[in-house]
Amino acid sequence: MWYLDQKPYEVQTKALEMADGHRGFAYFMEMGLGKTAVVLAEYTKLIIQDKVDTLIVICPNSLKKVWKKEVEKWGVDLPVVLWPKKLDPKDRNTILTINYEAVRGKGGDYLLSILKERRCYVALDESIHVKNPQSQRTKALIDLCKRAIVVRALSGAPIVKSALDIWGQLRVLGHLSGYNPFAFRNHFCVMGGYMGKQIVGTRNEEELSDLLDQHSFRAQKADWTDLPAQLYSNFHYELPPDQAAVYRGMLDEFVVQIHDEVITAPMAITQMMKLQQISSGFIIDEEGKTHLPWKKNKKIDLLTEIVENTPGKVIIFCFYKQSIRNLLEQFPNAAVIRGKGNEDIEDEKLRFNEGDADVMVAQLTAGKYGHTLLGDQDNNPCHTAIFFENNYDLDTRIQAEARNHRHGQRHVVTYIDLIGPRLDQVIIDALQRKLNIGRSVINYIKKEC
Repeated sequence: MWYLDQKPYEVQTKALEMADGHRGFAYFMEMGLGKTAVVLAEYTKLIIQDKVDTLIVICPNSLKKVWKKEVEKWGVDLPVVLWPKKLDPKDRNTILTINYEAVRGKGGDYLLSILKERRCYVALDESIHVKNPQSQRTKALIDLCKRAIVVRALSGAPIVKSALDIWGQLRVLGHLSGYNPFAFRNHFCVMGGYMGKQIVGTRNEEELSDLLDQHSFRAQKADWTDLPAQLYSNFHYELPPDQAAVYRGMLDEFVVQIHDEVITAPMAITQMMKLQQISSGFIIDEEGKTHLPWKKNKKIDLLTEIVENTPGKVIIFCFYKQSIRNLLEQFPNAAVIRGKGNEDIEDEKLRFNEGDADVMVAQLTAGKYGHTLLGDQDNNPCHTAIFFENNYDLDTRIQAEARNHRHGQRHVVTYIDLIGPRLDQVIIDALQRKLNIGRSVINYIKKEC
């Protein structure tokens, strides 16, 4: 049964059917397929059946308010409390949203008290946040979720680096008991790299797929919707000679590290981000101070040309605060989604989707979750996203691409990456093909040098 105001999609009713009767189950459904509504419908049904009282949603901090709006949108007439506010002891049927970071502090203690007192349905939104088996967050959530009546993991991309990503997500659901992460890794992962301690591949894929089928419902947009195609395009620019010289000097230092052979993928990504800063027209020094030594910015010039010649509204994704400042100076009427201090995000989204803002500047870490950025599909749609910068995290890229490729989109969606120095192409290829970015960078450097 579907207890929400709006009619469900077929994929949503199938998800509920697959989860029925399971205490711990995952909704591994691509972004835009309506996982939030599935949870609200199931929670409402279980309240009616007198099986649960309180819904606890554990999610990224940026999604707490999104859940509150989704509750209103789907007509669930229950109070929603955003941590650090606490539940009213008199309200049993209520919803608490709390961010993952809070679980390791006072929030974790509070959750424990609620789980002891109430019959709780726990939903872990963007459950990729518990992918690290060794993190204190993952260990705490495994212990807390043991006390819940129902546990659901929600993710559109539950595996972004290796098969080991799934261990913690299944453990919070109550599965894999007695199967420690090292045994899981050795059974499903191929080890290699420096001293044989890096995961370089996957094995026993069929067995892993069977395991996921037992405990999750997996759905892709291509199988359940008639959403239009996604296209990828690259635009190239050249750095001015003085800027290119600085870039090459930084790259040479990176090459020296590669030849020393003592380098890991995270180190490679850190070095790439320093190169990326130079490409974007600034440098952040070791003390965190930002320097802007170049007057001309070829990257922004190219971006401006693309925006001016693109029909409809445009999302521009970037990573650095300095880039946001530069882009808002270039596009003064742009709407913006950024991190702390951006309390008017809903107003900014409304101005982009329904108002006069034709450009949305979105910081990747703040803009990747929970936002629908389709513009006005009838009069001024958004079917283009430009990645001014990437942060080289595959989950971030996948999530960002889903902001305007979701239910309601009626146009082919185009993603544009800006390519300067040759190494940029390696990164973009890896992201677009969903490859391991760190390993791609290291292999490229070794071949070139």
